[in-house]
Amino acid sequence: MRSERHPRLARLSVSDVSACRAIHGLTVSGILAGMLSIIAVLDGSPRAAVLLLLLAQVIDGIDGPLARHYDIRNVIPKYDGYILDLVIDYVTCVLVPAVFAWQFQLVPHNAFGEVSIALMLTTSALWFSRTDMMTDDHWFRGFPGVWNLVVPTLWLLEAPHAVSVVVVLALSVLSMTDVEFAHPVQAEQWRRANVAFLGIWMTTMFALTLEWPYRHRIGDVALLAGPAWIAVSTVMRIRSQRRLQLT
Repeated sequence: MRSERHPRLARLSVSDVSACRAIHGLTVSGILAGMLSIIAVLDGSPRAAVLLLLLAQVIDGIDGPLARHYDIRNVIPKYDGYILDLVIDYVTCVLVPAVFAWQFQLVPHNAFGEVSIALMLTTSALWFSRTDMMTDDHWFRGFPGVWNLVVPTLWLLEAPHAVSVVVVLALSVLSMTDVEFAHPVQAEQWRRANVAFLGIWMTTMFALTLEWPYRHRIGDVALLAGPAWIAVSTVMRIRSQRRLQLT
């Protein structure tokens, strides 16, 4: 296995090093998608911003498995891919959606809206710095800050200000708890369902964004399937843990 190799580059093949450099390049491209998304927001183009956020999410979903496959940590130890991923994720999953929510008035431009955005930013920053953010079986502790999916969903559903504020406040509070949310790919428990519902969520978001501002009732239902499954799986996780504690 690659993990058994000595980390020094001199003992690695050129193809190994080149592949790992390409993976780092792929990861870094996520921040470029995030920057372009901010530009789209400032230009008043919500559809382009959402599509770029989805692109960043796809990049984030691809680079992790590739990095683990090529054992990039040992091949190029100079750069910590985990830290790099966290930096980019905070920009694309938190900062850009926060700017989007404010610019396109998903939250009111008053004290309630300002507090909502402030909590989104601060609680997510604290969550990204958690040393216990993930369990041994790959469940996140606390809401994992995927505002890049939550905010576009609220936008596509044309959620009233009150609903958006409640959602932002509730998820911000949850990020500071130990309530567990499944990693859609790495968590073994209900993995197929996790991947399937994430795929439905993102695919529906992509399709509805292309057709924006037109809305379809079926599309709205499909868009909510992903968040609904996350809520259900989280509740089932809590119940299963309680059963284990009682046995």
